[in-house]
Amino acid sequence: MTGDRRRETGLLSSVFGQEEIIFLYLDKFIVDFYDNFMKLILASRSPRRKMFLEQLGVQYSTRFAKVEELKFENPVETCIYNAIQKVKWVATHTKLDNSSLIIGFDTLVFLTGSILGKPENREESKEMLRALGGKWHEVYTGVAMWNNGKITSDYERTQVKFHPLSESQLDFYVNSGETLDKAGSYGIQDKNISFIDRIEGSFTNVVGFPLSLTRRLLKEAGIII
Repeated sequence: MTGDRRRETGLLSSVFGQEEIIFLYLDKFIVDFYDNFMKLILASRSPRRKMFLEQLGVQYSTRFAKVEELKFENPVETCIYNAIQKVKWVATHTKLDNSSLIIGFDTLVFLTGSILGKPENREESKEMLRALGGKWHEVYTGVAMWNNGKITSDYERTQVKFHPLSESQLDFYVNSGETLDKAGSYGIQDKNISFIDRIEGSFTNVVGFPLSLTRRLLKEAGIII
């Protein structure tokens, strides 16, 4: 495990058998972040991303970026493009100063050459989950940062495998109401999810907030952490 992976894990308590995941991440990053930037804008209304920032103790504001999320054949191109468009939209629709930093994310699921975004309804949720059942797939998150007119971006990739899914499992999870606002129709942190077999790569990336990547992009933006 690399140093960044160890820092990403932090105090991560996972009680997976009880379908409960608690995120606690304490790092020197928090203190040094405040030493450099006092105005963080999250270009997202994702409750998971808000949860991470709140558990980190970071003060922030949110602006929902009203952009059309596009899909290209390449998942990397797709997630980075959409993340960049989000920070650009916020930058052009918000009064900013030199202490402002905008963070935008875009997460997608990639299965056998197809990009899976957020489902439109419960039936589409079931279709996506059936397709993922018993297979490996990839989760990509593009992260873009606007810093004083300069945009930097990169992505994280994680491989995830599902157990085969029964119709009763599908019905239970979809009827829980936890699938409609998530790429690929699932959230690895959801209390009602019980069919994750294996994960290779960043756990937090699957949630939609890759901590190690975010840390590195802050460094590249000139923030000493």
